[in-house]
Amino acid sequence: MKYHDYKGTECSQCFYEQFRDEWLVKCQKVVDEHMRNYSWEQKLFVNKGRRYDKIVCEDVGEKMESRRVWAFIDKTNGNILKPSGWSAPAKHARGNIYESPSRDGRKHDDSMQFIGAFGPAYMDKIKEYYGA
Repeated sequence: MKYHDYKGTECSQCFYEQFRDEWLVKCQKVVDEHMRNYSWEQKLFVNKGRRYDKIVCEDVGEKMESRRVWAFIDKTNGNILKPSGWSAPAKHARGNIYESPSRDGRKHDDSMQFIGAFGPAYMDKIKEYYGA
């Protein structure tokens, strides 16, 4: 598997996993903020695949044992994708894990722009944002 950064240059698996893990921590904070008034928790974790890493959300609590796909990350370029089903992502990226403030010293975190408590946004929200 070849990994590429935001510039399209080849990078190591460790580089990709570092950005993925940092992004996942930020996503977990969004989910935790949403779940603070509920009696159960939701935890995000990674299921590694050949091309895509699947981000799975699991309900944790009393008699709460359900899982659902929360997002996919394309390992080849870092694109964040909304799930189409359990095993496949939908078309069109909703962001990129490499678009973070730690890169280039930016203050705004573009990797979280279209991420909510339930996962990446639908395309209509993104099109509305850009005026399309």
